[in-house]
Amino acid sequence: MRTVTAVLALAFISCSFGRASAAEAGFADSICPEATQYVMAVGKLRQTDLPQQVYDAAQAAVNAYARCSKDKLSNGFREAQHYADVRAAGLAVVASRALIALDRRDDARRELVEYRLLAQQVVDWDSETETVHNASAPRDMGDSGSASRVGPDRGGSANGRQASRYRASAKEIVAAIDVELAKLGPAAGATPAH
Repeated sequence: MRTVTAVLALAFISCSFGRASAAEAGFADSICPEATQYVMAVGKLRQTDLPQQVYDAAQAAVNAYARCSKDKLSNGFREAQHYADVRAAGLAVVASRALIALDRRDDARRELVEYRLLAQQVVDWDSETETVHNASAPRDMGDSGSASRVGPDRGGSANGRQASRYRASAKEIVAAIDVELAKLGPAAGATPAH
């Protein structure tokens, strides 16, 4: 449980994207407002809290962001979906650490594997459009007053594609999940490669 504080810090630092931390008064998630109360509950956790309390709070936040992700995807807001997926993945690390403390290693592994895949999708994603426009960020208006094309100087590629704005945070979460999975060792019943 001593690493819960460090993992909480990672989850909030990596995913805060310039917003106030959950522990600060007035925190409100403007992209996934339905998750605010759950993030606030996670922010109130203490190192001395029982693993079940940590798990319950963290998993409730993970579930809230998972619902938000589905909502954003169904409405075509990819960047907002990426935000929700990265927040869920960061909090899934916290939930999995609590599961390990509860001696539920297989459940922890499933949680980590599931959210590693979502975070990796954010890392690997690039847009298929040539203009910058999404639900969570204003358009980049150039001197002409119109949305500018995405290019190498805007974090995209020469072919007009652009990586998710949450890519760097997703990479950090993937790395953190890989560390946790390595600590867990091979899955039960897995046969080593020859």
